[in-house]
Amino acid sequence: MTIAIDQLDAPAAASLRPGLTDLLVDAVADGASVGFLHPLSPADADAYWSEVFNELAAGRRLLFVARDGNRVMGSVQLDIPARPNAAHRAEVQKLLVHTTARRRGLGTMLMSALEEAAAARGRYLLVLDTRAGDAAGRLYEKLGYVRAGVIPGYARSSSGRLHGTAIYYRDLRDTDAHLLGDTDAAPRWDPEPML
Repeated sequence: MTIAIDQLDAPAAASLRPGLTDLLVDAVADGASVGFLHPLSPADADAYWSEVFNELAAGRRLLFVARDGNRVMGSVQLDIPARPNAAHRAEVQKLLVHTTARRRGLGTMLMSALEEAAAARGRYLLVLDTRAGDAAGRLYEKLGYVRAGVIPGYARSSSGRLHGTAIYYRDLRDTDAHLLGDTDAAPRWDPEPML
């Protein structure tokens, strides 16, 4: 298997519509918590990708795809906020790897490409969420993401069960700001020791 990771614009992504649709249906059928419930119809998956293509064309989203030839094996998206106070951050969304291609490093490869593109755009603070306890959380932690907390009962599965969602972030500047809190704020304690 020879994998290529590419950032796609709207026309290139649309040319892979059947493979992207299959990828999303496959992920949801395997239990991925990505906003849809099993069974996900190909028509609903196709409609979702149409929305993504529109956001790509508008410059509000980046899409990275892992391919083996023309076969879509995985994807990940970066949602880019337009508000002035969010010019330094972006949200990682829907890291998907086809069930036939897992445990081969594709998730890491996709995230690496996404992080490189985010940093090049000055989007150094990345946030994401995933179902608490999923293997994806272990991958994100391995890649340097910090788990900020869990929102209990956030997402419903196909069985009707509510699951917690873990919130992660990563500062691509490789600082230890996560240990210090809000790095732009004045200290919240008296720097003089009490005598």
